[in-house]
This record gives sequence, C-alpha cells and structure tokens, in this order.
Amino acid sequence: MVRIKHRYLLLDILYPDPTTWPRPKPASASSSSTPQLQIHAPTSDALTPSLLAKLVREQVAELFGDWGVGRLGGAGAGGVSVKYLSPATSTAIIRCPRASFRLVWMALTCLEAVPEIDKAGGGRNLTRRCVVRVVRVSGTMRKAEEEAIRRARREILKVRGGAAADDDGILEGLVGGFAEGVSGGNGVGVEVDDVMDEDLSDDGM
Repeated sequence: MVRIKHRYLLLDILYPDPTTWPRPKPASASSSSTPQLQIHAPTSDALTPSLLAKLVREQVAELFGDWGVGRLGGAGAGGVSVKYLSPATSTAIIRCPRASFRLVWMALTCLEAVPEIDKAGGGRNLTRRCVVRVVRVSGTMRKAEEEAIRRARREILKVRGGAAADDDGILEGLVGGFAEGVSGGNGVGVEVDDVMDEDLSDDGM
C-alpha cells in the first residue's frame, strides 16, 4: 500500500504598515514594543480555515492555471487543507501534497489580503492588507506544532522585553532567519533550507 506523503507549512500572517517607516527610535522602553504588536496583530474571525484553503487554491490557479490546480489534486480534491488556524496569534498550519508544496508556498507569498469584518455594520466585504510568511516546512504535524509554540514564546519574550525589542529585532521578525543562516552574513539571500526540516532538504524535491 502506498502512503501519500504531505508537507506541513507553518505560516505567520503579518500586518506591517510601510507608511510608518522609517521611524525614530522610541524614547521610552514602554513604546518600543508597539511596532511588534502592530506587525503581529490578531486576524479577524472572518478568516476561517476553509476560506484560507480556498484563497490558497485560488491563488495557485491564478499563478499556475489548470496545471497548478491539477498538481494540488484538482479543484474539488481537497489537496490543500488548513489543519490549524489561530486568529489570536495569526498563525496557521497548512497541509499539502509533498510534490507541490512549493506551489502552495508561492501562492502564500503572493497573497496580499485577508477578509476583515465590517465593524460599521454596512454589510460590505472588507479586506485587510497583509504579508504571509512561511516560517517552517515540515514532514509531520508535530514538528510544525513544536515550531509554532517555540515562536509564540519568543514573540512574548520580545514584547515583554520592552527596550530589548529594537528596530533590528522587529525587522528580523518580518523577514526571519537572519541570525541563523544567512548567506554571506550580510542580511541578504536567506536559503530555503533555513525554514525546512533537516530531513526534507535531501528528499530530491
């Protein structure tokens, strides 16, 4: 019997505001964590797991056409599924076929907005601009969950740290991986292997 292999993509939904950059250094320690909280803001309850999976499939279809949809298993096959979504932490884990996880990764990178609830009560369909960052690709759900917990603890420490969360730390949180595996050591060219489990980098994909 052939076992169908999957990949699990751990992702963060970030809400950076480029109109506020560059900005001056904060004068007090209490205000230094504010950008961190803005970037890692909660996501609206309008984004459900099924809606996120639909957005990914639509983005794959827009980027790669029928070929991309076929690589995911077809329009109704459910090749992409959201196994975990936390609006409070703006974190999700998406399962997809192993052979096409790079298509899903590209679709997430190109996703520009998520649904937003109209608080004014006008009944309009609102969207909120965002940046989706894939932070880990894993072969098992457990590894993705462990990484999500580790990252959540690190963000809590950054916010509680006050003055320790400076601009460099905030930018590192946006682009990720600079302190761990940067080619050339100049902050440019983060490798794909930096966000993949060790056992995935040599699987021939």
